[in-house]
Amino acid sequence: MRFGLFVLFNLALCAAQTTQSDDYIPAPYFDEGENLSFKNCGHEVSPYRWAVSVRNVSNTAWNNELCSGIAISQRTILLTGKCGFSTLDANDLRVSLRACWWTPNDDECMKRDIRVLNITELPFTKVVITEKMPSEVMPICLFNRDNVMRLELQTESPYFEWQHFWIGDYRHWTQKIVTGPGECIKNLSQKELDILKISQIPTKNILCLKDPNHGLGNRILVNQYKSRYFMRAIKFEHGNFYIDILPHIDQIVRNAKGIYALSMPQPTPRKIEFSAPDNLSFPDCGRKPTAESRRKRDNDDFSEDLSPIHHVFGGSTAQESGHPWHAYIENEETGTICGGTLISPTVVLTAAHCLYGSKAEDFIVVLGMYDKRQRTAPGVQRTKVHSLIVHPKYTELISADVGLMILKKKIRITDHIRPICLWNEDSNLDRVAGTIAMVVGFGLVENYTLPDELQEARVPILAHKECYLSKRAFFGKYLRPGDNFCAGYTNGTTTCNGDAGGSLSVEKDGRWFIRGIASFGMSKRVEFEGEERSLCHPNQYLLYTDVASYMNWIVDNTPDITSKN
Repeated sequence: MRFGLFVLFNLALCAAQTTQSDDYIPAPYFDEGENLSFKNCGHEVSPYRWAVSVRNVSNTAWNNELCSGIAISQRTILLTGKCGFSTLDANDLRVSLRACWWTPNDDECMKRDIRVLNITELPFTKVVITEKMPSEVMPICLFNRDNVMRLELQTESPYFEWQHFWIGDYRHWTQKIVTGPGECIKNLSQKELDILKISQIPTKNILCLKDPNHGLGNRILVNQYKSRYFMRAIKFEHGNFYIDILPHIDQIVRNAKGIYALSMPQPTPRKIEFSAPDNLSFPDCGRKPTAESRRKRDNDDFSEDLSPIHHVFGGSTAQESGHPWHAYIENEETGTICGGTLISPTVVLTAAHCLYGSKAEDFIVVLGMYDKRQRTAPGVQRTKVHSLIVHPKYTELISADVGLMILKKKIRITDHIRPICLWNEDSNLDRVAGTIAMVVGFGLVENYTLPDELQEARVPILAHKECYLSKRAFFGKYLRPGDNFCAGYTNGTTTCNGDAGGSLSVEKDGRWFIRGIASFGMSKRVEFEGEERSLCHPNQYLLYTDVASYMNWIVDNTPDITSKN
């Protein structure tokens, strides 16, 4: 099944933090139960069920096998040892199954030639995507535990060194004792240490054998655990040590087919301490107007509170002045709209993808607007933009989807326009998972129509595993703990096109703090304005940039917010 990705503004809307040491690498998370990288992986007794070879069909020499590999899914191979081809050679490459080599009477098996579709280069191997391989191939499991290397663990879960060209029954392998990076580094020669440095391989990513075999050949370290076999490391071709695949599983999975994993959590940034009183990012931030002040605008113009009018995605029309930090961002050059959040009198926080590729002069920012038909209503403030700042690590795939707009004029703070508070606690998502948060915007609503009034919805923040398991193929690729998180429901409540850049905020002690920025999610093909387009999927969770992870960058680039850090 194909999953589309939608970026919330790309539609012209009509004008585990760990207490372990620095060398500790947590276990990857593939799935519930046995936590296997591929269904029924590593279950076969014979290693030839996961071994393959790759050859160049344009080479007519009898020994045209170029490299050996290990199947980790029925469409993905990890190559081991030195391979004499580049990523440009994919069309000329074919995969032969070692399982067929050892069943010569199976003519059908021998005739199978698997085409290579794509090759991705990693620091220590190549990831090869093929056509689907037949059932004779039984993929090996990727290692699924942490990197603790105690001897008693190896007694219960032994390691074996497997050489691809070694002929014989693998049950006669000699059990090997594997040493971790600390012990391993002591036994490396200066030449090997130099090779590590030149290859930019961190020393914490290597493993050694207590009694190494100095012979030639492509080798892997195989770990046995509960009757299954797990690939743990690949022999480095220029040294007598192995490259642990555990730190690279995220890279492997992102370039594989048929394997999904929750990304490893990024390092947790230090909690920020603001200079303003009560550890607030801006004095008196995050306060909503009182009922009395909400009825009375700045020029004594009166308006009544509105009863909620329910719209699609489970939202409702917001109360007037109920979100005094919400910014309406219009790109006058492209006609697209985004949301944003006032964090100081001179800065609006939004999504990087709302700004990327545009110029500051393309935008107009409107604050204090409740009804788009009343853009000049009393109390509404409009301003041009002086400059745009996109996070330097932003990529269009999407990560680091956070940006700042430096306004041309200082916004006048009133009861109806005021900054939200920036996050002032630690960034551990587990502390807020399950919390009901508020999202807001002028994006598409029921039947993919445009509202005139500002919309709001209350949605839960999800734990990373709950989000990932809801749609592994999508969130395994795009959910990045420490960079973003999921929120919402699968019952039709979500933010939609035009809401990107807007806030996901949490109330604490009567103040509202921004924790997320609406970023992107899965798409759905729908009829819109006479043509079929990819718009938001109301029955899938949405991804939000985790503001807590970018606090230092936000503060460093916001002139009127300072910290004690």
